[in-house]
Amino acid sequence: MLVSCFFSFSQNIDVASQTIEDLCSREFAGRGYLDSGDRFAADYIAKKFSSFNLKKFTKNYQHPVSLSVNTIPKSDVLIDGKELIPGLDYLISPSANSISGDYLIFYISPKILNAPKLVSKVKKAIKRGYVPVVPVYDSKNGELEKKIQTLRLISKNKPIIFLKKQLIWSVSTHQSNSTEIWMIDSSFNRSSKQIHMNVVSKFIPTYTTSNVIGYVEGTIIPDSFIILCGHYDHLGRMGEAVFYGANDNASGIAMLLDLASYFSRNPQKYSIAFVAFGAEEAGLLGSLAYVKQPQIPLNQTKFVFNMDLMGSGHEGATIVNGKIYTEYYEKLNQINTKMKYLPSLKARGKAANSDHYFFSEAGVPSFFIYLMGDYKYYHVPDDNLTHLKLGHYYTQSYLLISDFIMSLN
Repeated sequence: MLVSCFFSFSQNIDVASQTIEDLCSREFAGRGYLDSGDRFAADYIAKKFSSFNLKKFTKNYQHPVSLSVNTIPKSDVLIDGKELIPGLDYLISPSANSISGDYLIFYISPKILNAPKLVSKVKKAIKRGYVPVVPVYDSKNGELEKKIQTLRLISKNKPIIFLKKQLIWSVSTHQSNSTEIWMIDSSFNRSSKQIHMNVVSKFIPTYTTSNVIGYVEGTIIPDSFIILCGHYDHLGRMGEAVFYGANDNASGIAMLLDLASYFSRNPQKYSIAFVAFGAEEAGLLGSLAYVKQPQIPLNQTKFVFNMDLMGSGHEGATIVNGKIYTEYYEKLNQINTKMKYLPSLKARGKAANSDHYFFSEAGVPSFFIYLMGDYKYYHVPDDNLTHLKLGHYYTQSYLLISDFIMSLN
């Protein structure tokens, strides 16, 4: 069985790479909530499930999930007439409101930031038409953090700029009254005088995305299921900046589809379901909706194996919940040690960091695997095809997961 599985995958690694390329194409717009990127991705996965002849619970494999979401379709920022590059020089905070105008710049030096009259100085500056620029600061400093929160309050309905050492974006399910601009520290000239900004945000109170679900019926115990899953959504687009999400989590969906292809041709004792979750980046909302209204009763779900960030691996893998479900972890670790698939496995405790979480909270044994290595791009536009290339440990992790699923059978 192991030899058959290996050759099956070896012949399809190019297919896995093509899957990631498809999911990271401009057409999919970062698989977010602008330009129907998430819907293109869901349809793509559903077609793949159909090509594998997976069984389904609905006509098109898709199960609707409703959420609210804030989007930023347009963003222009110029300092002293020089246009900044979205995603590289700056980001608009995900919950930002629309704003347009020209402002004078009030740079808050570290000395002013620690001065007793900081708040009064900033108040006066805002009244005079300045936008405050907050330098990089230590957020662990409690007193300083209180001052920053006060600055946020007095900037209500006005823009405020925060300088950052690095830029990381996310998805917001609400819209605030103010507009924060996060700017990379190295791109900001302290002597800058004027900033022009035109930010258009659109809050969508009811947006419908979907989970995509198919399954292979078990040969002996078909009413008991193992679930293999991963999320297909990413951050989408902020203005002209596209967050492609090659590692997070096109890589996990490529793995999911590879496993679906293999097990569709090699059914096991238990039924195996394949779930591509939506709205993970919006707060695990797709998997939460599933656990609240499961297509497979939770008491008939034997195990959940969630795959996210599967594009690295030369430093091994972390298994979230490995310290919780120790018997399953030992089984997984024994397979890895015997077959020498990955350099190491690291057991971790409970963490609400991916779609396994609500399953384990509901009492369903669940793992979340992510591969470790020097891949440094996370929630940035550079998590793209240029930087992510599937390699040896992607293949090895596929073999580890498939062996583990077969061992459960």
